[in-house]
Amino acid sequence: MRGIEFSILDTGSNAPAHEMAEFALKEIGRFCWLTLKEFDECRAQRGAEIGILVIPVADAKDLSGCQKLIDRSRRRGANLSVLVLAQTAQLAEDIILDDCFDAMICIKWASAAHLLRQNLKDHKRRLQNHAFKAFLDHSVDGYWIWDIENDDIEWSERTREMVGVEKNGVPRNICQFVELVHPLDRARVEQAIKSHLQHEKPYKNVEMRVKGADGSFGHFLANGAALRDQKGNSILLVGSLTDHTPMQKVEQKLENTQKRFSALFHLMNDAAVLADVKTGLILEVNQTAERLWGKSVSDLIGCHHTELHPSVLTETVKQDFIDHMTALKENKRASIQVPILHENGTEVPVEISSSLIELDEKLTILDVFRDISDRVRAEQKIRERDAQIQLSSHLASMGTLAAGVAHEINNPLTYVLGNLNVLKDLMREHKVESHDVNKVIEAALTGSRYVREIVSDLKAISRVDGGDETSDPCKVIRIASKMAMSDLRHRAKLNMNLAPTPEVPLSSSRLSQVILNILNNAARAFCQKDRTKNLIGISVTKDKANVRIVIKDNGRGISPEDLNRVWEPFFSKTVQHGGLGLGLSICRRILQEVDGTIEIKSDLGHGTTVKISLPFVQKEKKIACPIPALSAAKIDLNLRPSVMIVDDNQLVLTLLARMLQNEYNITEFMDARSALAAVKTGKIPDVIISDIMMPEMDGQAFYEETRKLGSYSTRFLFITGGAVTEESLEFERKMAALGRLLLKPFEADQLRAALNKTLALQGALEYDH
Repeated sequence: MRGIEFSILDTGSNAPAHEMAEFALKEIGRFCWLTLKEFDECRAQRGAEIGILVIPVADAKDLSGCQKLIDRSRRRGANLSVLVLAQTAQLAEDIILDDCFDAMICIKWASAAHLLRQNLKDHKRRLQNHAFKAFLDHSVDGYWIWDIENDDIEWSERTREMVGVEKNGVPRNICQFVELVHPLDRARVEQAIKSHLQHEKPYKNVEMRVKGADGSFGHFLANGAALRDQKGNSILLVGSLTDHTPMQKVEQKLENTQKRFSALFHLMNDAAVLADVKTGLILEVNQTAERLWGKSVSDLIGCHHTELHPSVLTETVKQDFIDHMTALKENKRASIQVPILHENGTEVPVEISSSLIELDEKLTILDVFRDISDRVRAEQKIRERDAQIQLSSHLASMGTLAAGVAHEINNPLTYVLGNLNVLKDLMREHKVESHDVNKVIEAALTGSRYVREIVSDLKAISRVDGGDETSDPCKVIRIASKMAMSDLRHRAKLNMNLAPTPEVPLSSSRLSQVILNILNNAARAFCQKDRTKNLIGISVTKDKANVRIVIKDNGRGISPEDLNRVWEPFFSKTVQHGGLGLGLSICRRILQEVDGTIEIKSDLGHGTTVKISLPFVQKEKKIACPIPALSAAKIDLNLRPSVMIVDDNQLVLTLLARMLQNEYNITEFMDARSALAAVKTGKIPDVIISDIMMPEMDGQAFYEETRKLGSYSTRFLFITGGAVTEESLEFERKMAALGRLLLKPFEADQLRAALNKTLALQGALEYDH
């Protein structure tokens, strides 16, 4: 039926009427014939387009039965216009049409053809209006019409659905519509309508909130135009309504998200920086970034991201940056530790977590900077503590080993050195003259004394007990340089300029640790293989309150980037020719504990200078108490003083007896318990020479037991090859402070001097009594 304008309904009336109808319509439009059955089938299809249904009648009876079919067809949704075509004018006047019929035309009228064409045009116009209305009802937007003169409002079905009102809730006039508009929008909406109607201002994109049946307000956008009469008066206001509620919800969610992001971005404890990946320029920063860099937000925005960091970065950090960006390009979250540069020039360690974000069709990188200064300091303290523990453990082990070695060496060294002296005395006593023998003896004595010095130096630098709270810097430097000489002599020449200075408040072992560390670093600082061109200089001076130690070399020097890191625990820069920076953090800590300082200056390729400053100790001057001369009334000079010697080493015991036998009455004991038993019997010698480290009963126990018997403590002179326990070491210090300690190995002259001093003190005490 596509393209058919007229459908002629065959009602079964006479043929002439049908022929006249076909003849009348042939010149006007296309047509077809429908039986009553065919028409009934067409009306069964909802929404079927019948077009203009022409019913030719020769008698009024021809319309009987058609009315019910037409009514049913329209109720079922068929679209049609019904035209009754009368055969005669009289018939046209006699037939009274029901409401289901749209028009009556007599074929005999002169205007019949014109009326048929006009009817066809009206039908097409109705059909177009129907199609347009169907389009509007099924479009995304709704439409509305306001009959201004009658104050009647018509809403499309789509408009009603969008607003969410029931059919009985659709506003019928402008007042009812305004009541649905949000109170805060009413004045603006009314003013927009008024301005359009009176001043012909566009009624375009008018935003409003309209209340639905559930009481909630939807967001809408209205557009419209007024239809005016010839005088310009507004007749109708028609327009569309676009539902912005979903978009408004999305925008509101987006706005809330942006607010949350903005709050999170600007109020987070970490500094956040948003930068353009392509240009590297900073787009946005938060307030925490101001504090981290010491710059305002305006100063940070627009600068290149590289300006956030120090201009000089290590190769390791540069490689870390490359790996960092590679991970980001693979859509992985990445983090990196790298310093940033504060406005005041200081470097601040930070941890950066980064993510790639697309904003406004632009790829950006969001960096979150966390200040890890406290963490780095804590980790550094832990590393320093661990290093100090390791060092202390190492030194303790070395100290224990050194004390044991010293004790074992000193005993045999004592009778080697002592017997060489005895041999000299015997040769002189027996007037044996041999230049070669004397030369050999002197060489042996020199070698023995050198061994004694080495053992003494080893003990000095390996003591971790803190027994000597002060030390002589020059003495320590001499010892440390000798300890380092095995390495230095093959690498460089060492020049020392040591001026006498007061002692400093640092033990020999700890100060020697510092000096040895620096000397070892200096020894490995040379690229030149010719040792005659490699120089290390040590100088010691003093000012009003400090001792200044300067150690300088002409080695390869330290690069600026490494110079800033030499204080980091365990930092080392291993190169072909050696290492640098090892242990300097510990050196600085040792010096800072006594208010000392250490400073390093270096010129790459021209050497390094280390400056140490230590406060010196202002020792109180001791007033010497003169020892009175021996009382003739108390001591008979014709009688030889008696000396008890107690030592568990038979060779040492024999040596001491041989050294003293010409001047003193000697009694010998290899066991302190036997010596104590002799004292208890009343055999009290003038002087008791006792070793400290002995089995069964040591010198300290012997001393304490003897004190219980009377005032015999001043008669003791202790000899020792070196204490190996804390208790004996403490006792050793105590006896040294009282002037009653002689360290092995010693020579005959030293022994006699110590013995005479003890006798003199004993005589002075008897004189006082």
